[in-house]
Amino acid sequence: MKSLKTTLVLLFAMSALFFAQQKEDYSKYPGYFNYRDFAQLKNAESITEVYLEEPLLKMVAGLAQDKKEGLGDAIGGLKLIRVNEFKIPKNELTNMETAVESMDNNLQSKNWDRIIRTNNKGNYTNVYIKKGADNEFVGLTIISLEKLLKGGENSDDSGKATFVNIVGKIDLSTIGKLSEQLHVPGLDKAKKEK
Repeated sequence: MKSLKTTLVLLFAMSALFFAQQKEDYSKYPGYFNYRDFAQLKNAESITEVYLEEPLLKMVAGLAQDKKEGLGDAIGGLKLIRVNEFKIPKNELTNMETAVESMDNNLQSKNWDRIIRTNNKGNYTNVYIKKGADNEFVGLTIISLEKLLKGGENSDDSGKATFVNIVGKIDLSTIGKLSEQLHVPGLDKAKKEK
């Protein structure tokens, strides 16, 4: 009996290890954008990080199907939700503005459509969508740079850069519900700018 338990535990551990190694490569999807490739973010201080992969999103979609109208459908076709917020020191804000412009050019050169662009007193928010086959939306990216004023939310006079990337089948009419129900940082920026 003891050897059976040991064998089962070993099988479970090996299968867990196998599935852990089978991590999905989301970069193969057309809606994926790797903002971490930009040098300005290599040493930036991370404030917030959200990384929701397809298995967890499917579980949430199933749970939400009955309780939250439309939320299950909004999440069901998604592969990945990534959100990163970085603290940007005051002396790096100009470099980050250059990085935002570079990301904008990079996204548009890869056939992402910029649907929202704001520039209010040096605070930027750009929202992009990526169309796949059959003109359905397969990616959403939000890039936001906030220059926080001294004495404001961040009293050390630094800024904040927020990056959101949603990969998978996206229904733009339900993105607002996704933002409200899951409280995903950064999605509210797209909703406010509409």
